[in-house]
Amino acid sequence: MDWWIGLRASGGLYHGSLAVLGAIVGSFASAAIYRLPREGLSLIRPARSFCPTCETQLRWFDNVPVLSYLVLRGRCRTCGVRFGPAYLLNEIGLGALFAGAGGSWAGDSGPLALGLLLVALAALWIAAVVDWGHMILPDEITLGGIPFGFLAAALVPAFQLWEPGRLPWGVGWLGLGPEHSPLALALASAGLGAVGAFLLLFGIRALFSYLLKQEALGFGDVKYMAAVGALVGLEGSAWTLMIGVAVGAVLGVGNIFRMILVVHHRRTSRNRGKSFRSSLHLGWLLGRQIPFGPPLVLGTGCVLLAPLATHTFFLQTWPEWIQGWLR
Repeated sequence: MDWWIGLRASGGLYHGSLAVLGAIVGSFASAAIYRLPREGLSLIRPARSFCPTCETQLRWFDNVPVLSYLVLRGRCRTCGVRFGPAYLLNEIGLGALFAGAGGSWAGDSGPLALGLLLVALAALWIAAVVDWGHMILPDEITLGGIPFGFLAAALVPAFQLWEPGRLPWGVGWLGLGPEHSPLALALASAGLGAVGAFLLLFGIRALFSYLLKQEALGFGDVKYMAAVGALVGLEGSAWTLMIGVAVGAVLGVGNIFRMILVVHHRRTSRNRGKSFRSSLHLGWLLGRQIPFGPPLVLGTGCVLLAPLATHTFFLQTWPEWIQGWLR
């Protein structure tokens, strides 16, 4: 791996190459984000990118990440309709994410570990954007993520074995210990993570759907967490869920307040004379429904990029904060 050591030592070349790769993947992500929620389209059909308005296939020089968007000023060369800034944001965002991921544990572990991490991050990005816009977590990512998690565990056990000498959660229940191979421990952790995360989210979904008398979580969230469990194990899926719940709560409260203000402003501008209390009720009904996928994706990203730091935060830093507040 002398070439890999040399590339990482180059600094700017290493991170710049990852940024370019991320921008290229970001171009693919834009196509996936558009296609996955729509019937009749897939990731491979049609094979080439096209304008969503006039459906003209884009030539290669109109599909160069970042540069083509800037040269064409975000417009289709044929019909002149704007594409919107999301295409540019996907390319720049994934470029920055890939460059940052190069400095994570995966970069230290070698090109295979980093490659698998980058694939996972790209899939997470696509899932978050699709769910934010359409309230859908695509099966291609959720169900497809389960075998990918097992593959990652088999090829790079460090996805499950974050720290030497520390066993993943739950493998002791299967009679496994330090004397077993990293491969056996990682695959057992992936299996327990997938099953455990699925059952936990399925139970939460059933309980809150019963209490609220309506669907509390989409089944896509349940499938997504099964994929997370397969990729990062029981502990990783637990931290993913806790971060997702915390971030989702903040987003939910913020969205409720936003919708209350929007409803009240619209009623006031139309002189309907409705009380602010009625705006509170309608704003609550409209604002409480937010996609849970993006907060979960953020939690998964934290675990993937910094597993030991996340572990330390939840098991040491956070309890110390609580103890300090209670004194």
